Amino acid sequence: MTDLSGATVTVPTTVNRIAEQFPAHVVADIMLGVGDKLVAIPQNVSTIPFLRTVQPSITKVPQLFHSGNVNMEQLLAQKPDVVSAISGGDTVKPFQAAGIPAVTMFFPKYAQLQQSTTVAGETYGGAAVARAKAYNAYFDKVDSTLTSRLAKAATKPTVVYIEAYTGNNIVVQGGSSLIDQWITKAGGTDAAKGISGGRVNVTMEQLLQWNPDNLIIQTPGGDQGLAADTGASVLAGLSKISGWSDLKAVKSDKVFIDPSGLYAWGQYTVEQALQLQWVAKVLNPSLFADVDLRSVTRDFYKNHFGYTPSDTQLNTILQTTSPDGIATAKNAIS
Repeated sequence: MTDLSGATVTVPTTVNRIAEQFPAHVVADIMLGVGDKLVAIPQNVSTIPFLRTVQPSITKVPQLFHSGNVNMEQLLAQKPDVVSAISGGDTVKPFQAAGIPAVTMFFPKYAQLQQSTTVAGETYGGAAVARAKAYNAYFDKVDSTLTSRLAKAATKPTVVYIEAYTGNNIVVQGGSSLIDQWITKAGGTDAAKGISGGRVNVTMEQLLQWNPDNLIIQTPGGDQGLAADTGASVLAGLSKISGWSDLKAVKSDKVFIDPSGLYAWGQYTVEQALQLQWVAKVLNPSLFADVDLRSVTRDFYKNHFGYTPSDTQLNTILQTTSPDGIATAKNAIS
């Protein structure tokens, strides 16, 4: 088969043991029904509460990948049939040298999200193929609805997505990142678009220069190797920085906590189908007044993961008890 890097990879007809190098792709593995076949995962993915609930076996899977790196002796001991890789080229050469098929499933562009899901389904085989098709059909529906409704939007409010605040570093992504793409696709303008590179540390002075209409803060867990915590914990740290209260978004109560279910929704997860709907309603509430984010979220996990979240679990995923499912600085759970 052809993977996301364009490489042709031969995989076993039957895959029973999967090593996952791509943190957020653990969610796709679970959705495709192969979560119990995982034999190696990245660090801290299994700290996410809802992921442990939906896939209890994840707590017993060795966390062998650290920032993409792995001890090959430990990996070989797990006898994987295939590695789901985060990139091609030199990254997969150690796996190839050890005789392990490595399939790149990372999608740097939105247009590749569905391709990634298809490739994963075909790699794993069996029921995973139909599950991938069902997800892609749902994503098409979400995409079509957003495109139609946002054509009526009068403005495209500016947004900065704060991916993390660790060690006094404010981390953002801009440029051609997936974050920039979902901000645009959901009806906004990425104020950090001029930033080049992946995860970039910026100062409060830079944030004040951008002075966006909206700030969206990622809920920690899994991504960047961070252990799970509340979005409010990040906000608490940010609010202590001199200049934070001078930001337009802070003054106008437009600071939002991004949801986190099986993974942080704003990252490279199949939960992007939910992220788009959440952000679209945050930025253009009047155009999506009929969208019940709690019902949409519950139905998504029920239909694609076979698990129906309780009201309490929805509060944790959405980071708020607010009926509208939108966590702000004022109503976010602590």
